[in-house]
Parts: sequence; structure tokens; C-alpha cells
Amino acid sequence: MPVIPQVFPETLYFTVTVDGVGFPYATQGKLTHKTNKSRVFACSFVGKEALEMCRVGSIVEVNWGRGNLTNLIDDKKFIGVIKDLRPSEKGSFIAFDYTTFLARSQYTYYKLEDYIGQDLYFAAADACDYKGIDTSRLIQGSGIFITENMNLFGWKTRKEFIDACFNEMKVLVDDDRHPANTIKQWQYAIRTGKVMDFFLPDVDNTIPYPDITLSIDNNNIIDEKIISHVDISRLINAVTVASKDDETIYAQLEDAGSQDKHGVISYFLQYPSSDKNELEDVAYKLISQYKNPSMAYSVSLTNSDNLDLGSVIKIDMAALPSSTIKTIIEYDIELGNEVKTRYKIGVPQLSISEYIDRLKAPVDR
Repeated sequence: MPVIPQVFPETLYFTVTVDGVGFPYATQGKLTHKTNKSRVFACSFVGKEALEMCRVGSIVEVNWGRGNLTNLIDDKKFIGVIKDLRPSEKGSFIAFDYTTFLARSQYTYYKLEDYIGQDLYFAAADACDYKGIDTSRLIQGSGIFITENMNLFGWKTRKEFIDACFNEMKVLVDDDRHPANTIKQWQYAIRTGKVMDFFLPDVDNTIPYPDITLSIDNNNIIDEKIISHVDISRLINAVTVASKDDETIYAQLEDAGSQDKHGVISYFLQYPSSDKNELEDVAYKLISQYKNPSMAYSVSLTNSDNLDLGSVIKIDMAALPSSTIKTIIEYDIELGNEVKTRYKIGVPQLSISEYIDRLKAPVDR
């Protein structure tokens, strides 16, 4: 990108280096990111000189921002490795952040005796300490400890082990600030540079502290548009829970309000208990968790490309029945003559099997 001698407020600057050398041939870039995945930078370039600088395995660093150069913020940074290259005078490459090293790591045999009783958080943090990934922020702990019945052990890549740990890092919340049966899910991402973060979004808290409120009054939504997506793939409003040991012992529950809106969507479960009260409790929890469709929103924002995965967003729009609190679960940022940022906002819902697994055993198992 050409050097601009004087940068005015709200002017975009975006710089790229390849193997530590300035790369002024970039014409456009796009960053995309999802929770528990690598951040990806796709870059278009022009010129024969660009081809001589790029190779598969090159380390790419990207910095970007708005305003004058004194406003450059360190967290506007991507560091990754080129994994895909399309060489031509108008070529492109795709670079992945250092999470890719975890996904492609040598296999390790994870032994039960090495991890039993350890906090899942620190087991995952140890696995992240690899090929230059910065784990200095991973000091909190989850309070969920490894037991022998967790599916963590055997031959796995580092990322497979980390994903298995995070699959167990779900926290059942029982207090007066959350709806009944709220489950919070730990997530991970490299959100800047090489620094790995573990975070626990708390969007169901009845006393929310949003990072930003989206509204027409705040003038921060491009074209005043929010695209909603309604997913009923996990909706349940009629449940039968039968004893796994004696099928004549069962509980049934329906939600008439949900059925009036969405039709009857039933679910059958065999549960390892012969206590009818327990079966009724499981049916009630399933209906409570899944009687409504899951909602996600896609929105383009003005001057708000500093938000990140896990940021808590409040949406206050007349088109919605009430204010909505969600987290950012995915985004893409286009860098060119201007910056365009689109966020996907929602709550990744547990699969039914995952939720049932949470009901069968204590969270700290």
C-alpha cells in the first residue's frame, strides 16, 4: 500500500511485513476469525517483487487502524504463517495465526496418570505453550478438574487435546443473576499477535456490562441494518424421558406456547435413572433450555473494528422485541481503501447430547 505522508483522522492505515521485511505490494486484506479457530488473513498483492518475497511458511505481520500514526494500538495486530500461495503478478496468499501450529503438531500420547486431578484450564494452557505461542495470560484456572471418565486421553494433536479440554469446560451457574440451568462455555482464541486467551462469556447475566450498545441513536450501525438468523435445528417443545433400566417408568412434558409458535417438535431420551422425579426434572430442564429457537445477528459497524471475539454486545433496535445481549462469535474485517467490519453476534448453543451429558454428572467431575 502506498506510503501516505500525512494521515488525517479516520484515514485507514494498514501495513504488512513478510519475514520481517516491509511488504508494500498489498492491495487488499481480509481478516476472519471464529472462536476456537485460527484467525485467518487473506491478502491480494501486485508486482513481480511481491512474488519474490512470498513463500509457503513465511511469517506475516499485519497492523492496521484509523487516525494519525500516533494512535496505532498494539492490539491491532495479526501474526501468522502463509499456508496457501497463489503466485502471479496479481496474486494472493492466505496466512493462519499460530493456532495452526497446534492443529498440525506432532501427535502426543496423553496419559491419564499425567493429568488426573489437574485443572482443565492449565492442562490446555500447557498444550498451547508451543512454537512461540505466548501463554503468559493463562493464569486464571477454571476450577474444573480432570477425571478418568473425560475423553481426553490417547493419541492426539495439541489442538485435539485442547478442544477435548474445552469440551469439558462448561460451568453450570446457579445464582440469582442468571436464568435457571444457565451453562457458560469457556472459549479460546489468539486475539492479538501470538497471545493466547481463554475467556468465559457471561451474556446471560441479568446485570450485564456490554462493551458496546448498538442502536440507531448511537449511530454505529451501517445502513441501520441488522440481519437476523433464526435456527430451530435444536428446538424441543415435547419431551419424553424414559428410564434406561425400565421403559415403563417415564416422564413427559410439553410447552404449549412454543408449540403454538413453532409447531410440535418432539424428543425422546433414555436416561440412566428409575426415579420418576429425576426423569421429570430432566424433561423440565430440556424444555427450558431448548423451547425457543437460537438467534444470531450479523451487523456491520462504523468505527468499531476494535471489538473482538467474546466482546459483549447489547442490541437496542425497534425491530427487536426487547434489548438483546449477545457475544461476538465470529467476524471479518476487510482492509483496503476503507475498513469494513462485519460481526456475527450470538450464543453458541450446546448440542442436546452435550447438555444431557452436563445433567448426568456434576460439573466438577
